Amino acid sequence: MPTLTIHRGTHQIGGCCTELALGASRVLIDFGANLPGADAPMGDAALVEKVLQGGPVSAVLFTHAHGDHYGLFRSLPPDTPMYIGPLARELLGILMPYIDRGAAVRGAPLVERMRTFRPGRFFSPAPGLRVLPLYTDHSAPDSCMFYIVMGGKSILFTGDFRDHGAVGQRGRLERVLQKYAPAPVDLLVTEGTMLSRVQRRENGLVPSEQALREAAERLFRRHMYNFVLVSSTNLDSVMSFYHAAPPGRHFVCDLYQARLMITAMGGMEARGRFPAYRPSRRHPVVRVLGTPDRRWAELREIGRTMGHPLYFRSVTDEELARDGFVLLARKNTHPEQYTSRFEELRDRFYPLDGQIIYSLWSGYLEPEHADPALLDFIGGRPIERLHTSGHACPEAIARLIEMVQPKTIVPMHTERAEKFAAHPALAPYAGRVRVLQDGEPLPL
Repeated sequence: MPTLTIHRGTHQIGGCCTELALGASRVLIDFGANLPGADAPMGDAALVEKVLQGGPVSAVLFTHAHGDHYGLFRSLPPDTPMYIGPLARELLGILMPYIDRGAAVRGAPLVERMRTFRPGRFFSPAPGLRVLPLYTDHSAPDSCMFYIVMGGKSILFTGDFRDHGAVGQRGRLERVLQKYAPAPVDLLVTEGTMLSRVQRRENGLVPSEQALREAAERLFRRHMYNFVLVSSTNLDSVMSFYHAAPPGRHFVCDLYQARLMITAMGGMEARGRFPAYRPSRRHPVVRVLGTPDRRWAELREIGRTMGHPLYFRSVTDEELARDGFVLLARKNTHPEQYTSRFEELRDRFYPLDGQIIYSLWSGYLEPEHADPALLDFIGGRPIERLHTSGHACPEAIARLIEMVQPKTIVPMHTERAEKFAAHPALAPYAGRVRVLQDGEPLPL
């Protein structure tokens, strides 16, 4: 009999790991590290020990390239088959040299060996298990849900998803599910992050990426020098800030962020019509901090081949002072060792006519989950909060349930599993909800 076991994630956000077992096959969906500062009941080392003591792992499927979903992959036996989307693997290839610094096991060679799947096409990672990746909307490009058939049962595993970003516009999720995941499904395993992180506006909905872009355009016009604190892998929002930069102002980032941007733009252009990932006609040049070297050739090669070419050039402090800028800034994780270029620019330009845009989870500014490096960069200066979640609001989850008509619903990636059906949008489905505990097997 097939079984599903959520080893970690039934009552926490991030650090996810789910197992599907059928006969001798054990397939993991995600193998994530705990989020920084998370008060998780199970540490990363304990999860690794628990999973590996259960026997050989047939394969691991990663929903997307966020560390709370892939972060423990170095702990797997090196011959374990791992599967991820092709663009997500490219982005991980850029991230790994930075993440590998000081790591006992280098992740870059393991990423190179990852196998890729193609959304909309079934593949079989283990006997008796068929998996159909479905491209979905999330703050990380190349995120996927999995429609799974095993032991005669159908499962829709959402991973992290939403419907208010670049990929979720114009009812795309509904069209994809109607085509590839026929209702009813036997089991829906859905994230519920926003049940405890509700961000509201006047109409009660989570702001869309389009709304974020429009708000950023207004904010950027007020000041010459704009410092934007945003996750480097939250590329939907990165692209929103790029397109929002006023004409005549420089859009500026470092080489690392430029490589992530152009890789995502090239990969999304190959996927279809996603205007948010196209080069801006009013900003055909991205200004990159630092001195050009051989690594810039990759940027220029991809930029030249795009539908509307995108160029990368260095920038001087004189140009920044004269024209103003929108700068993707980053915290300094070792302030006691050096002063970062971002801090130098902040100290020079913020007092003149600067502002800091904060586009991260608000919890990093609060005592319980405080990020000291972020707080140090802000340094008590006023901030403008401009952020939208990478996760589905309860109303979006309700729409998903209505589309696939699951017989059983298992919430995860949430701190409020027991309260899942207490939200008015989800209350009609209370009789189908099954709340699991970490490590509790669910026979299918």
